[in-house]
Amino acid sequence: MEQLSKYLLSAIGKTREELSFDNPYRDVGFDGAQKRLGWVSLQPFGEIRKRLQDISLFFKDKEYFIFVGMGGSINGIKPLLALFEAKQYFTLDNLDPAAFLEILEKIPDFNKAVVISISKSGTTKETQLLSCALRELFSYKLNSDKWQEHFLWISDPTSFNKLSESGWEGTMYVPIQFDGETDIGGRFSSPHTLIFILPLFLLLGKDMDRIKKIYKSLESIVTEIKEQACNACLGYKNLENAYFSPCIDKRLGNSFSSWVVQLFQESIGSKKSGLAVKTVTDICKDELFVPLILKTDIEDSAVALMAQMYFFQLFVAFYAVSKSFNFVNQEYVEKYKNEMRQLESQTTREEVPSIDLEGLAEEVSKCLKDEQKFIEIVLYFYPRQETMRFVQENLCRRFPDRRILIFVGSDWNHQSYQAAFGSADTF
Repeated sequence: MEQLSKYLLSAIGKTREELSFDNPYRDVGFDGAQKRLGWVSLQPFGEIRKRLQDISLFFKDKEYFIFVGMGGSINGIKPLLALFEAKQYFTLDNLDPAAFLEILEKIPDFNKAVVISISKSGTTKETQLLSCALRELFSYKLNSDKWQEHFLWISDPTSFNKLSESGWEGTMYVPIQFDGETDIGGRFSSPHTLIFILPLFLLLGKDMDRIKKIYKSLESIVTEIKEQACNACLGYKNLENAYFSPCIDKRLGNSFSSWVVQLFQESIGSKKSGLAVKTVTDICKDELFVPLILKTDIEDSAVALMAQMYFFQLFVAFYAVSKSFNFVNQEYVEKYKNEMRQLESQTTREEVPSIDLEGLAEEVSKCLKDEQKFIEIVLYFYPRQETMRFVQENLCRRFPDRRILIFVGSDWNHQSYQAAFGSADTF
């Protein structure tokens, strides 16, 4: 266990060539030639303080905050906003106009609103489309050319020029990482980068002492978290399938599930031939799924959220070594994006006949195979929670021997496509 932790810690910030040949992270911790282990070590709080102080003035007199991003760029923020029951903070990661309008109806004064767009590459298609739509709206609502004062981009420094070329010159750009590096991928960007720390800072009323206390509390239990993650990996490394059920602190609510599912299914899914992957949270007793639990009593709920994020990330990193697969790349997500670009370039769209829920179940039953334990339904619109429950309950009655999983398309694209792509157990 101690050696596994040493390998991970010694790989931080190094190129593949700089690692010893016996370090397994030479093979599993790089996305091509790109380093991806910057999330493992916490940054000195002095660096965090300086960055927050530098951008604090930008948020003067602002009361409404819209975070725009996809996948890991936004999923870590959602449980934070739910935890604080933040009524004037919003996340936007769906292209359905209903999602857009729902937020706008809750902002009475656009002079007091700010948009924080997040993209590591600076070119994420959905993030750019949503941000451009908001830019047009702010220009109209403010009746001026001062919309730049209401937009901030969080991105890698290597992407700042791309943002300027895309029409965002004049807006504020800030790096994702406090050290200015680019070695943290999207699903590992919470809780140790500006993507997570900035909304926490704003939610705390820009109280630097409180955020320092939370961060120091996390620092004090880092060693314990690493030990628990490594022990959990050693206990589960010989299991045939990667059917994990991360058990979430009850204070964190359902919004944390999307982040957890993305972390596991995008990191483990379709990475090793024959390794079936599925992640369903909070099934602590089940013949199919095995639980993953951080056994630490943490009084502060924000610290608990950060600790659970770090625990699950470390487990994935240790598990990847035990099974010998790369956990930081996402080959099939890239294939998905390429397929979407090809569809976008087509000049005609094939009409798809509408179908009711009963007809859907009938079509599924015609194609379903015996080995498919899971049925995933992807809703490419912005559904209400009752709509999702209705679909799930009806399909559960129709297929009582299968597990029915319902996803919003924008979530599934960035969290479960990777796992479903090569999965023989999923329809």
